Amino acid sequence: MDTKILQEIGLTDSEIKVYLALLELGSCKKGPLVKKAGITSSKVYEVVDKLIEKGLASHVTRNRVRYFNAAPPSRIKDYLLEKEGILKQQERELEKVLPVLEAKKKLAEREVDAEIFSGWKGMQTVYNDVLESLKKGDAYYVFGASKGADEEKVRLFFTRFNQKIVEKGLKGHIIFNANARGNIPNVEKSAMVRYMEQTTPTEILIYGDKTAIVLLEKEPIITLIKGESVAKSFKEYFDAMWRVAKP
Repeated sequence: MDTKILQEIGLTDSEIKVYLALLELGSCKKGPLVKKAGITSSKVYEVVDKLIEKGLASHVTRNRVRYFNAAPPSRIKDYLLEKEGILKQQERELEKVLPVLEAKKKLAEREVDAEIFSGWKGMQTVYNDVLESLKKGDAYYVFGASKGADEEKVRLFFTRFNQKIVEKGLKGHIIFNANARGNIPNVEKSAMVRYMEQTTPTEILIYGDKTAIVLLEKEPIITLIKGESVAKSFKEYFDAMWRVAKP
C-alpha cells in the first residue's frame, strides 16, 4: 500500500512498518513483530514506545512477556486532529513573539551597510525584497539591463518578476543596453523603457533606500547596498542617462 500519507502526517518509516505489522499480526510478542516489520531487534522497543506516545499502539504484560497491539486505524485521524490543535497553539504563541523578532531584525538591518548574494537563489532574494519593500505606486529604477551570460535564464527570471511587478502595481523605469532589446517579453507593459548603446557593464537596481549592483554571470553576484545617500547618488546618475536614452 502507499504509505506516503502516513509519512506526511509525521510517522517515520520505522513507525509505519511496525504499525502495519501490528495491524496484520494482532496481539504479538517481540520476535514475530521484528520479523514482520523488518527492523532490528534492538530498535523495536524504541519504535513501539513512540507509537504508544502517539496513541497508535499499546502493550500488555502477560506471564512477564510483553505483547504489543495496534490501535484502530481510526485513531490516526484523532492523532492528526491533536497535531492540528498543537500547531494552532504554536501559531498563537508565535504571533506573540513576532513583533519582538521583527524589531530585532530591523535593529540588525540598521547595522548592515552591504550584503552580497550569489546564484539565482540570491537573485530571487534581492528581487523579492523589491516586491516586499515597495508598496503600490512606488517606483524603482534600473540601468545597464542586459541579456546576461545565460540569456535564457535571464529572460525567464525577469519575465516572472515583471508579472509580479504588474500584480503589485509598481512603476518601473528601465534603461536597457541596446543589445538587450526584446529580450524580456512585454516589459513595456510593466515599466517605462528606454535604450542606450551601452550604459554600464553591470546592472544597477535602485529601490527605496537600497541599491543593488548585479553581475549577470552564469551564477549571478549581487551586492545590495543600504543607504539613502548611495541610492540618491545612483538615482542622479540614472536621471542623467534617462535624459539621453532613446525610447
